[in-house]
Amino acid sequence: MPVYFLLTEAHGPDRIKIGRAKSVEARRRALQTGNPDLLKLVGYIKSKDDVRLEADLHREFHDKRGDLGEWFHLEPADILPVLQRFHGAAFVGKTSNAFAITGHDKDGIPEFVGVWEWGDLSHEDCCPFCGCLGGLHFQEASWMYHCLACDALTNFEEDESEPPEA
Repeated sequence: MPVYFLLTEAHGPDRIKIGRAKSVEARRRALQTGNPDLLKLVGYIKSKDDVRLEADLHREFHDKRGDLGEWFHLEPADILPVLQRFHGAAFVGKTSNAFAITGHDKDGIPEFVGVWEWGDLSHEDCCPFCGCLGGLHFQEASWMYHCLACDALTNFEEDESEPPEA
C-alpha cells in the first residue's frame, strides 16, 4: 500500500500529512471534503511494508509534528529527499500540464512547465508521464526514452501529454 504525502498550504506554515491508503487519490478526495484548504499530492512511495514505513517516517519527522496527529510542519523540499531514497518505488504528485510550453530558450528549444510543482526535475530524474522518480532511460536501440514504471516510450519530438496505451 502506498505511503503518501499531502500538502495543505493553510494560513501559516505549510503542513504535510504522512499517511497510507490503498488509493492515494481517493484518500485525498476524502480528506478534502469539508476542508477549506486545497490539498495537493506531494508524492507517494509504493511499499510492501507500508505500516513500518509510515511509522519510520513519523519518527524521522517527530520534531516537526504538528498538533493534528499525522500532520507535520514540512515543505515539499523536505519530502523530496525521502522520495529520492526510494527511487523507482517513489512517485511525485505531477502537475497536470507537465508538457505545457512556457517559452523557448536562446536556442529555440521549448521549455516546459515541468513535472513537479515544487522543484525542477528533469526527465532523467522523474518520468513526466507517471511521476516515477526512476526517471526515463535512454535506449540506444530505438533512440527513445523509456519509463520502467509506466512503460512510456518517447523521443520528445511530438506533443505527448498521455503515456502510450499498454
